[in-house]
Amino acid sequence: IMNQIQPLEMALNRNGWSLQGFSSILDFGCGPGRLSEQLCWLVPNAELYGCDVDPMAVAEAQHSCPRGNFHANEGMPPLEFEDAKFDLVWCWGVFTNISENSQKAWLKELARVLRPGGVLLSTTHSYEHLKRMAIFSPDHIDKYKLPGTVDEFIDSECGFHYVSPPNWHPDYGWAVISKDYVTNNWPDYSGLSMVEYSEGAFETFPEGCQDIVLMSKKLNGTADTLIQP
Repeated sequence: IMNQIQPLEMALNRNGWSLQGFSSILDFGCGPGRLSEQLCWLVPNAELYGCDVDPMAVAEAQHSCPRGNFHANEGMPPLEFEDAKFDLVWCWGVFTNISENSQKAWLKELARVLRPGGVLLSTTHSYEHLKRMAIFSPDHIDKYKLPGTVDEFIDSECGFHYVSPPNWHPDYGWAVISKDYVTNNWPDYSGLSMVEYSEGAFETFPEGCQDIVLMSKKLNGTADTLIQP
């Protein structure tokens, strides 16, 4: 788990932040709390919150991180939190698995609960993810139902590719999002500023790799004035 947290901390450090500098953190899509459990001791002075669509996972997260506050949420916004509650919203492996419409809705909602000057830290599966899988775990690519080979798919520059397996909710599945799509569209969807995009930031064999997307909310309506830790 620390192999996943450390690259996120390094991305924050490159831009003047640290996990230990935030006072109110939301683990969005917390699952059973395996990352929140580590935050409990990494950021002992922060208020920790988590939410997920799976009530059983939320209960497990609350057990593993008893000083946190965990809640079940619906599949689409809104969240139960008030505006501008968090100075860090952390999303690991969420935008890798939801539809384009869901991504648009949740980016807007997460920006709502983020304080001015706060940070949204998320991960994605991009073309780099598929390149890794093509080399190291090609048997895992079939679920993406690509229209051709990995190289042909990348050359097509489709931007956003999504497939939902049979019998799954249509908003849940597997998403591959190009770097250009994220950098060109996510600021418009969310109203946040793009701070850094790091391709292939950490390995997740056999599921390729994940990229890190770091965004921030403007402070008092001025451009790119950011909270420092």
